[in-house]
Amino acid sequence: MHDTPAPLDPRAQRAVVDLLARVESGDQLSAEDVRSLLGPVEEGVVVRAQRAAAGFGRLRRRDGELSALIASTRDLVEVRDVQALLRKLVDRAHDLVSTDVTYLSVYDESTDELFVRASRGTVSPRFQGLRVPAGMGIASRVVRTRSPQWTADYGAEHDLDRDPEIDAAVGEERLRSLLGVPMAANGEVLGVLFAADRSTRSFASDEIALLSAFADHAAVILHTARLFSAVTDAADRAEDAQSRAERHLEAMNASARVHERLTALVLSGHGPREVAATLAESLGRPVAIADRELRPVAATAEGGGRWWTRGRLSAPAVRAAERSRASGHCAPVGAEGLDVVAAAIAGSELLGLLLVGVGPAPLTDVERRTIERSGQIVALLTMQREALTDAEERVRGELALDLVSGSADMDALERRAAARGIVLDQPWSGVVVPVPDRARHPLLRALSAASRRWLVAAQGEGVAVLVPGGDPGEAARQVRRSRGAREEGPMLAVASRVSGPAGIGAALAEAWECAGLLPALGVSDGAHEADEYAPYLAMFGTDGARALAFVDRMIGPVVDWDREHRTELAATIAAYADGGGSVSRAARALYVHPNTVKQRLERVTALLGPDWRSPDPMFRVGVAARLHRLRTAGNRHVNAAPVV
Repeated sequence: MHDTPAPLDPRAQRAVVDLLARVESGDQLSAEDVRSLLGPVEEGVVVRAQRAAAGFGRLRRRDGELSALIASTRDLVEVRDVQALLRKLVDRAHDLVSTDVTYLSVYDESTDELFVRASRGTVSPRFQGLRVPAGMGIASRVVRTRSPQWTADYGAEHDLDRDPEIDAAVGEERLRSLLGVPMAANGEVLGVLFAADRSTRSFASDEIALLSAFADHAAVILHTARLFSAVTDAADRAEDAQSRAERHLEAMNASARVHERLTALVLSGHGPREVAATLAESLGRPVAIADRELRPVAATAEGGGRWWTRGRLSAPAVRAAERSRASGHCAPVGAEGLDVVAAAIAGSELLGLLLVGVGPAPLTDVERRTIERSGQIVALLTMQREALTDAEERVRGELALDLVSGSADMDALERRAAARGIVLDQPWSGVVVPVPDRARHPLLRALSAASRRWLVAAQGEGVAVLVPGGDPGEAARQVRRSRGAREEGPMLAVASRVSGPAGIGAALAEAWECAGLLPALGVSDGAHEADEYAPYLAMFGTDGARALAFVDRMIGPVVDWDREHRTELAATIAAYADGGGSVSRAARALYVHPNTVKQRLERVTALLGPDWRSPDPMFRVGVAARLHRLRTAGNRHVNAAPVV
C-alpha cells in the first residue's frame, strides 16, 4: 500500500498555480522568482522550475516560428513569377530571422558561379547583381558542402577564398556576421539564402535550423515555380510557333496563287508588263523587268526609271545581278530604292532580270521565294518569245541568204518577201560588218531584233544586212548603233548602194572588199561608204600592204620629216591636192596663213624634188597623202569620208 500524500494547504496550492502560470508564459525565471513564489525550497526545486520555464519558452517560440514558416510557405506557393518569388522569399526570411540584411544568391551550375538576385536591408547598389566566382566566399562553401556555413566576423575570417569584388560589396554594407544555408531540391542546389548583421554575433542552432527549414521549403517552391515558368514558356513558344506556321502557310498559299496567275498570264500570251504589274500588286512594291542585255522592258508606275541612266542599269544592280545569276537566288542591292534583284536564267544563261524596289517592311522568306519563282516565269516568257523570234528570224534569214547568194529564182524570192511584208522592188543599202565567229550569233540576234524591215544573214567574215533606203552612209550608222547595248570595242560597218534586187550580190561584194582594205589602212571602227574608197580599191584592191608601200614610196621622206620635226607636211599635201592645187584653199582647210602653206610646200619640194607638182606626180603624191591621212587618223576620224 502506498502512503497517501498530505494535501497542500491553500497557500501552497496558490504558490504552485502561480509558478505554473509563469512557466506557461514562457518567461525566464530567476532563482529569486522561484523562491518568491514557493518560499524557501531546495536548490534542486529551483533548478527544475527554471529548466521547465526555459523549455516551455523554447517550445512556444518554436511553435510561433513554425506557424510563421507554414504561413509564409502557403503565401509563396501562389507566386508564379520567378523574380517576384525571389523577392518574396527574401522578405519572408528577413521577417523570420530578424537580421539587418537578408539576400539570396542563385547558383549557375554550368559555370559554378552565384549571382545575387534579391536582397532586403542593403544600401549599396554594388550588392544587387553581385557575381560570386567559382570557389569564392561563404556562398561557394555552402554549395560545395551543401550545409549551413557561418562566420561571426567576416573581416576576421582567414580561412576563406576571397574575391576583391565580394569584399568591396560586403565592406560597403559594413556586414560582419553572415549565415548562409543551401537551397536544394531534387538533389540540385538552386542557390544560397543569407542572413547577415552589421555587428559580430554567433548564430544559435535554433536560428540556423529555422533558416535552413525555410530554405528547404523555399527551394521546393522555387523549383516548382521554375518548372511552371518553363511549362508556360514552352506553351507560349508552341502557340507562337503555331501562329508562325499558320502565317507561313497563308503566305505560301498566297505565293502559289501569284505563281498560278503569272503562269496563266504567260500561257495566255501576255507579256512582261502584265507580269510586272501582277507581282507588284502581290508584294506592294515597285517592280521592273530587264532583258538579257539588262535593258528595261517593263516597269510599274512607282519605279523602274530611276534604276537606269541613259539606258544603262545602275552599277550596284549589275553587281547584284551577277551574284543572283551565280547563286540562283535573290541578291540584295540596297541602293537607289532597289531592294533585291533575281536573275532569270536557263542553265547558266542569263535571259533577263527581275528588279524589286524597297517596301514598307523587309521581305519575308516566302516573298523572296515568290520573287525567285517569278524570275523563272520571266525566263519562261523570254524563252517563249525568243522561240517565236527565232522562227521568224530563221524564215527571214533564209530569205536574206537567198537574196545575198543570188542563186534563187527572183520571182519566188519576191513572193516569199511579200508574205513577210517586205517589198524587194525599192531602194536598198547593203551593209557588211566583219566580226569574229564568237561574236557573230549575238550580232545576228541584235540586228534581227533591231528592225523587222531589215534582212540579216551571216556572210563572209561576219554579217550582212540589207537596209531599206538609198542612203548607204545612214544605213551603216544605223547598223552600228544597233549592235547591242552591252557590246563594247570597235566595230566596222561598210555600206554600198544596191542597184535593184538583182544587184545585191555585187553591192555586198564591193562592201566586203572595202571592209578588207580599211583595217590595213588603220581604220577598224566606224561607219563608211564603199563608194568613197572605190579609187583605192581600183588601184590596190584589198591589198592594204601594197597601198601602204605605195605611200612610203611616194612620200616617205615627207612622212619621216613630219615624225622627226612634228610638222604637218603630209597633211598640207593632202589639203593642197583636195583644193585642186590652190594655196588659198589649202590654207582655209588647214586654218593657217597662205604664206605658211607656201613655206611647207617649199619644204616638200626640197624633200621630193621639183617635179612633184607636175600633173601625173601630183596625182600619185595626192593619193599617197590621202592614204597616209587615213592611216594616221585611224579610229580618231573614222567617220570622215576621204576626198578624192
